Amino acid sequence: MSSGTSIIQSALKRIGANSLAQPASPEAITEGRDILNSMLQLWLSQDIDLGIVPLDAPGDELGEPLDSRNAIVDNLALRLSSLFDNGNNVVSPQLTANAKREFNLIKAIYQVVDVPVKIVSSTLPVGQGNRTGVTRQRVFKGIGGTVNG
Repeated sequence: MSSGTSIIQSALKRIGANSLAQPASPEAITEGRDILNSMLQLWLSQDIDLGIVPLDAPGDELGEPLDSRNAIVDNLALRLSSLFDNGNNVVSPQLTANAKREFNLIKAIYQVVDVPVKIVSSTLPVGQGNRTGVTRQRVFKGIGGTVNG
């Protein structure tokens, strides 16, 4: 788990907008917080639930799972890059590839999936868990449907 400020500073460092010689301004950190909250809400709207609450202040604890930190930092860096490019391309192809790969990994791990409810197949012979005969061929309940007799 990391603070919002450390996530934002790491993202700015990946695009060259934060260093020991030239630290990020407080305005850049605040803008980074807004973009980070927006990005995480977008992920939540795509059913990618990391269990993170939006940050009220940049120094608040983000509470992200440890395996998602790099995905958050790299994708935030891509979103922040347009604010700090100064006419130069600050996004390397490696950063773009890493962000895409890590987002797909996070999506595979944390995306909420509806598991269908199993209905006993009507093709089972009587005595094997099916007492209604062989009239229906459906095995899984449809989305939003109900289970009938």
